[in-house]
Amino acid sequence: MPVLNVRGATVSYGGRAVVRGADLAVAPGEAVALMGANGSGKSTLIKAVAGLVPLAGGSIELFGTPQKRFRAWKRIGYVPQRTGAASGVPSTAAEVVSQGRLAHRALGMPPRRGDREAVARSLAEVGLADHARCSVDTLSGGQQQRVLIARALATDPELLIMDEPTVGVDAETQAALAAVIAARVDAGCAVLLVTHELGPLTDRLDRAVVLADGKVVHDGAPPRPVGEHADPAHEHVHPHANGHNDSDDLWGGK
Repeated sequence: MPVLNVRGATVSYGGRAVVRGADLAVAPGEAVALMGANGSGKSTLIKAVAGLVPLAGGSIELFGTPQKRFRAWKRIGYVPQRTGAASGVPSTAAEVVSQGRLAHRALGMPPRRGDREAVARSLAEVGLADHARCSVDTLSGGQQQRVLIARALATDPELLIMDEPTVGVDAETQAALAAVIAARVDAGCAVLLVTHELGPLTDRLDRAVVLADGKVVHDGAPPRPVGEHADPAHEHVHPHANGHNDSDDLWGGK
């Protein structure tokens, strides 16, 4: 049984369909990349899966349960698009990551030993064990992104969903993410991530699903890097500020 099964999903903003009849299934222990040009509907589909935006049509099942009746959200770890881990309120890396344990205890109850161990384990998994007590606003952008990934890992998810986790981060963070995906998949966790380019993740992924104008146009083997992206020394750090999408290079244009 798929941990995620999306059938005919349609999502609209202001009466305009952004995702149009998309199908997407992810099996236990499978790592899937969701790719496509800017504006193709990738992040919107991810948000629909996470319950952040409503469907205008179609259906979503999580672990065999229709999303409208699904309550076991602690089985899902979600990393939103990078906005920085700092929230304006002084917080340490460990305090941010501990938010991922809230669904594991009763409202108002203090952290237990298992919660503290999960936080420490998750920070170590992303290479930030030595930064647990550091204020997140003193960390680099890549380190802040790893804190957000650790927060999602702390819930011990069976499905890990990440929205653009590699955009604008350093090579060290991308390597840490590839290692996290490999370890979690080996442990049976399913992974679904939105990405412009695969970089060091290429060999860690089982499938790529590509959207164009809100529709699935490819569901199969991940694209292989070409040109400069095939160079192991190439650092996949791009601002995408001009609307260029590296998946256009891989897929022959929009």
